[in-house]
This record gives sequence, structure tokens and C-alpha cells, in this order.
Amino acid sequence: MKKLHIIAAGISALTFFSSNALAQMPMAQPLAPPRPIMPMDRTITVLASGSAGAAADRVTLGLTVSSADPTATGLFVKQNDIVKHLEEALEKGGVEAKDITEQPFHLMPNMEYGQNGTRIIGYRLDTPIEVELDNVKDLARVIDLATQSGASAVNVGAFGLAPGRSLHEESVKNAIANARKEAAAIAKEMGKTVGDIVSISETGDENAAPAAAKGEEEEREQGQKAKAVQQPVNTLSEKTELKVVFEVR
Repeated sequence: MKKLHIIAAGISALTFFSSNALAQMPMAQPLAPPRPIMPMDRTITVLASGSAGAAADRVTLGLTVSSADPTATGLFVKQNDIVKHLEEALEKGGVEAKDITEQPFHLMPNMEYGQNGTRIIGYRLDTPIEVELDNVKDLARVIDLATQSGASAVNVGAFGLAPGRSLHEESVKNAIANARKEAAAIAKEMGKTVGDIVSISETGDENAAPAAAKGEEEEREQGQKAKAVQQPVNTLSEKTELKVVFEVR
């Protein structure tokens, strides 16, 4: 009988401990409902490319005014006169003052090396001037005007588009249109139609060609580079690769 009392007491203690432990455990939070996943047979994924090109609207022209003089004082006076004359000529030629930017100058001493040592015999001063042209057709005329008005060096910089215009946006729109056209053809074979766009992403290395096709891809790139050399320098272009997922109805 004593053994039974001991066993009963142990069961009661265990029950009491389990009840307290359960009471102290935090209540489990209800799980959020799972997000609906669209079945694979209700979407079409298409890889498409788009391109856009246009003639440049703007061009940057780099000019340099150079002067030399035995003294720094005389050099700065001479250089300021030439720079002022050049900028006035550009403004009279149709370039707005806001599109003419004078860059920091470069001062270099002219050295003489002899038996008695090294000494400065004068100075050279280079003043870079950056000119933004809104019309690429004015480039040749402005170059002639600049060289006739004191510019000692000319460098044609980057070509660009007018503010507010983006070739990337145009190439993306073209890629989406090509993707929808291809998806519609695939859906037609399935007896369905293409619906809304589910997702869009620009592709990168994930669409790289397999190793066996790298040789052909390199040849194609070399051909494109050769064509680019033949194209006018003021022609701009951009290409975009997209992965587009469409809903199928």
C-alpha cells in the first residue's frame, strides 16, 4: 500500500509541474496566411531585348588658351585679355554665357639648365574652357571661331541628348513591346491570351551564353564594334535586356 501511495504522489507532482510549465510558456502567435502563388501554367516568362538610337543634340567642346611670358605678372595680364576676348567672341557667335565655363588654370615655369645651375626664365599658363553646345551642327563653326579668337587647343568631348530625354527609357519600352509580342505568339499556341505583366527585371550574367557559344558571341561583338567604328561619332545608341513575366488568361 505504501508503494501505491508513493506512485500516486509522484503522478500528482508530475501533473502539477506540467500544468505550471504549460502556463508559463508563451502562447504561439497565429501564422500569417500564405501569399497566393500563381500557378506556373498561368504565366509566361520571356527574355527580350530592346534598343534605341538617336542623333546627339548636345556636344561638349574643350578649349585651351595658352600664354607665355618672362614674368608672372605680365603672363596673367596677357592671359586674362585673351580669355576675355575668346569668351566675348563665343557669346557673339551664339553661345550663351551660362554654357561657357572657365576651368582652373595650370601654371608651369620655363626652366633653363646650365653650368651655373637651374633658373626660371619665364612662365607658361594654360586655361581650359568648357563650352556646351545645344546644337551639334554648330560644332565646326564654333571651332573655327574659337581658334580665330585665341584658343590654342581644341578637344571635342562627349555627345549627349537634350535634357529630359533618355535612351534607356526608350530601349526599355522597346524591349517590353518585343516581349509582349513574343509572349502573345506563345500564348496563341497554347490557346490562351496574354494578360497583365506580373514582373519585370533587367537581366545580367544569368543570360550569359554557354561556353560552347562564346566563340560565336565574341565574333558577333567584334562585328558590332566594327560597325560602331563606321557610324558617325554623334550617333548614340543603347540596348536593354529584360526578363518579363506575363499573366496568361
